[in-house]
Amino acid sequence: MKELETEKDKPFARSRDDPELDNMLKDRLRWGDPMAHLVKKKYPEPVLPDLGEGEKMKESGFVVPQDISDHSWLKRGLDAAPNRYGIRPGRHWDGVDRSNGFEKEMFKRTNERQVRDREAYLWSVSDM
Repeated sequence: MKELETEKDKPFARSRDDPELDNMLKDRLRWGDPMAHLVKKKYPEPVLPDLGEGEKMKESGFVVPQDISDHSWLKRGLDAAPNRYGIRPGRHWDGVDRSNGFEKEMFKRTNERQVRDREAYLWSVSDM
């Protein structure tokens, strides 16, 4: 509520000289930023109050764990089988391949094509 009161007092139009706007734009993480791994991660404050701590929530079974379990692929340091979407296993997916084999076959054919193209290139430049 305090934040809403401070926002209410600000002018509607913000110029480039506004220090708060400048800080907000500086703190934003951008996709593809090569230096993003050096920035200390700043997690935004939760918008909603923590609802998982209430006794009624626990009694009703509405407790969703937010941490990564010990048996997770992330904590074990292993890579799961690749998939065409680049999804890594985490708390929402256990990393088990339950497909009909399409993606495995797709990656196999992609690798075979890359090897064939590389070999053809090496043969074409071998006499140079």
